[in-house]
Amino acid sequence: MGKPYKIKRHKRIYRRSAGSIILRVAVIVAAIGILFALGWALYAPVSDWIQQRQTNLEQNSTTIGSSQEKIPVQTAEPTEQPQDTNNLPPAKTSNSSASAVAYLPIQTVADPAKFSAALNSAKAKGYDSIMFDLKSSDGTVNYPIAYQVASDARATSASPVDLNSIVSQIKEAGLIPVASIYTFRDHIYPSANKSAATLYKNSDFLWVDNAPDKGGKPWINPFSTEGQAYIRKIVDDACAAGFQMIVLQGTQFPTGYSLDMIDYGEHAADNKNAFLKQYLEQMTEYAANKGVELSGMFTAANMLGANNSIYFGDATAIAPKTTVVDFSLNVFGNGITNDSVSIPNPTADPYNTIKTAGAAIRQQLANHQLLAYIGAEGMTEDVLSAHLKGASDSGIQRYIVRNPTL
Repeated sequence: MGKPYKIKRHKRIYRRSAGSIILRVAVIVAAIGILFALGWALYAPVSDWIQQRQTNLEQNSTTIGSSQEKIPVQTAEPTEQPQDTNNLPPAKTSNSSASAVAYLPIQTVADPAKFSAALNSAKAKGYDSIMFDLKSSDGTVNYPIAYQVASDARATSASPVDLNSIVSQIKEAGLIPVASIYTFRDHIYPSANKSAATLYKNSDFLWVDNAPDKGGKPWINPFSTEGQAYIRKIVDDACAAGFQMIVLQGTQFPTGYSLDMIDYGEHAADNKNAFLKQYLEQMTEYAANKGVELSGMFTAANMLGANNSIYFGDATAIAPKTTVVDFSLNVFGNGITNDSVSIPNPTADPYNTIKTAGAAIRQQLANHQLLAYIGAEGMTEDVLSAHLKGASDSGIQRYIVRNPTL
């Protein structure tokens, strides 16, 4: 057997010389420098290209949004359609709610023949919605409410309507059902449920807004949990019946004589303006959770700073996301002149009165959805169109017309 070979290991082959290491480092540094220089050279054009792409996308997005919202508004002198005084200016379309609302008297709704005729006429005249009072300004409930045995009969109208049937008829006519509900302005329920009533200080007597021999009426105490629950019950009934929008009216503190004699108990020192704001916010959310748009109604004079004692402060501060503004000329009184608006003679030029007031209110409530409310009793179509054009030209294109000619 031959002599085996002996392998001699040299550790030197596993080492690198100092020169090779330095050369390797130099190559890496040079490569990094070249990459850095190349990146720096390409940064400006690449950045400009990305920025241009983003700008183009944003411009395209803005254009699409604008085209959806800027719907042409027909005026009293249309440019594309022949003038027809039987048709009102089309309102700006809302994604989910009423835009051109005919506010009918409950007497019309309760009469089957008159109601059917009103639905057909409203549709032909360009309205997309029908509104009526579920609870009227005196507190009368216009449908068979089932809430409390002791108060139901007292509050329910002598000629109640069937909400489900009425809503079905409105929808079958291709219109949107809208409910009007008076809240704290209620002169019936406080008498039926004293725990919901406004009382005189240190007494168990109902506060009334005038002397009894002059027709003084009680009011719901806004702070009353009983009163709030009662209103919420009516809102629930409206939602269950299929109304798609609710307008709350009379959401205020009592007005009348002897206001300083009202007993608000533990809430006497509360910020009442803040309370009303919170109440409307909560009711808006409450209805939204049921898929219904809820709004509050105020007069244009309130929005412009006049007669705000019923809100204990600025009315615009409590306006909910969707607000109805009453532009009926009588709400302006003898005129309004302040830092934001000057309307010395409201009836002299209704168009300019409404346009001026509407623009000032739009500026204050820029993030709100606004609807113009017009009381049309006795108005011709041309006069009504001028009122609505004033609102439209101020930027308020959704509207409610009370007692329109149908």
